[in-house]
Amino acid sequence: MGSIDVPGRQLDVRAIRRLRLDGRQQYLRTILELAGAPGADQAITWVGDLQQGDGGKGAMTDRLAAVHQLVVRAQGGDNAGHTTVFEDDTGRQVVFRNHILPSGMRHPGRIGILGNGVLINPERLSREFEAIAEQVPDALDRLLISGRAHLVLPLHREVDERQEHDKFGRTVEIGTTQRGIGPANISKINRVGVRVWDLRDPHRVEQRIRDNVQFFALPEAKVRENVDWLLAYRDLLLARAVDSVPLINAAANAGYSILFEGAQGPLIDPEHGIYPYVTTSPTAFYSVASGSGLEPGRVNHRIGVLKAYQTMVGNGAFVTEDLSPLGARIREVGNEFGTTTARERRCGWLDLVQARWAAELNRYTSVVLTKLDVLDTFEQIGVCVAYEHNGNLVTDFQPEHEFLSACTPVYRFFPGWLRDTRGLTRYADLPPQAREFIDFIEDYLDTPVGAATKGPRDTDMLMKPASEIAGILVETPGLVKR
Repeated sequence: MGSIDVPGRQLDVRAIRRLRLDGRQQYLRTILELAGAPGADQAITWVGDLQQGDGGKGAMTDRLAAVHQLVVRAQGGDNAGHTTVFEDDTGRQVVFRNHILPSGMRHPGRIGILGNGVLINPERLSREFEAIAEQVPDALDRLLISGRAHLVLPLHREVDERQEHDKFGRTVEIGTTQRGIGPANISKINRVGVRVWDLRDPHRVEQRIRDNVQFFALPEAKVRENVDWLLAYRDLLLARAVDSVPLINAAANAGYSILFEGAQGPLIDPEHGIYPYVTTSPTAFYSVASGSGLEPGRVNHRIGVLKAYQTMVGNGAFVTEDLSPLGARIREVGNEFGTTTARERRCGWLDLVQARWAAELNRYTSVVLTKLDVLDTFEQIGVCVAYEHNGNLVTDFQPEHEFLSACTPVYRFFPGWLRDTRGLTRYADLPPQAREFIDFIEDYLDTPVGAATKGPRDTDMLMKPASEIAGILVETPGLVKR
C-alpha cells in the first residue's frame, strides 16, 4: 500500500491523538452551546418497558429529562406514541403527544437526539415541531438528527397498508399501525434505504427511491411523487444532521447525563418477542448500542415501566386478556386507546410471568409501576403468577404464540384499596392494600419497585424513599413528591 506524505507534519501517535481530541472538542462545543456545562453527578439512563409498550415511557422520560442533558431516541419510528402532561408557568395543563420527537424537550437546555437506529418520517417530525412551537419555540434548535438515520417514505406506508390488506382473512395478520415501519426496515436491510445524509445528493435519492419502487412492484409514477415529497423536507433534515455516534460518546466521556427513551416493549421485539407478532425494530435494551453507538455497559440506570394491569394492541397471544365486562371496565377507566391509532387496547389483569421474563431479559435496575390509580375502584385485583398448560403448572414465560395460546392464567387475588390515590403526595400515604400489591410485584420480579404513578401528570409519581429513582431525581425539588 502507498502512504500519504503530509509536508511539515509528523503524524506520530501524539499528533493523531491531538487530531482526535480536536474532533471531540468540536462535538463538545455543540453540546456546550445547547446544553451548557455537564452537571456534577453523571447519570446514563435507559427507560424501557416490561410489556408490549404503552406503559408510560414518555411520561417517565419527561420526568427524568429534568436531570439529564441529552435525551436520545435510539430505535423505532412514528408507530409509537408518547404522552406528556404538565402544567406551564401559568398553571394551565399542557398535553404533548409525540411520536418521533424525544420526550422531555420542554425542559430548557435539553438536547434531543434522533439516533442512527430511528426511522424518521419527516412529515411527522415537521408536524410535531409545529405542534409544540408555541410552548417550546426553540425545540428545533435543540434537536440533532443522525445523518445515518433512515427515512420513512410515502411508498413505505403504501406498501404497509397493502400488505395488511392482502393478509386479511387468509394468513397471519399482525395488526400493524401501518406507518410504514416494516417496509422501511426492509429497504434498510436490503441496502436501498434513504438516509438523512443521502439528501446531500438528489441523484442518489432518486436512484434509491427508484430501487424501492422496483423492489416493491409499485407504479413508475411513484418515483417522482416520492422524490418531490422527500426533497420538500431536505433543508429541515440536513440543517440538524450530525454524526451522532461520536457526539453521544463525547458527551458521555465529558460527564454529561444522557437519557435513552425506548419505544414499544420486549413482547414485540423482533429477536425475543412473540414472533411473528412483533415489530421490525429492536425494542429490548440491546437497541441502545445498535441505535446510538454507546457501549451498553456505560448505562448505569435501567428504568422499566410496568403498567399495573396488562394491555395489548394488534393480534397475537394474550394469556390474561379478559373479554368479559371486567376487561371493558379496565379499558374504560384506564382510557386504553392507542395514542398512534386510537384503537381499543385489549385488557386484562397483570401478567407477572411475562413481566419476570422481561425483567430478566433487560436487567432493569428499578421498576416504576404505572397507572396504579386505574385500580382504585376495584374490589379485588388479580395478578397472574403462573400458567396452566396441558394440565401442567408453568412458571417460565415462553414467547411462542402456539404455546401461549394454549395457556390459561393462574391468578392470585388481592383486596382492592377502594380509595382515591390521585390526591396522595407521599408513597407512605398509599393504602396498605396498595403497598401489599406493590411489594408482591417487587418480590415476584426480584427487582426493586422504586415508584408508582397515580395519574398522567409529571407530578403524579410517588417515590419510595431511598430508592434508585428517588436518588436520580433528588436534585430536582418540586418535580415529584417523595
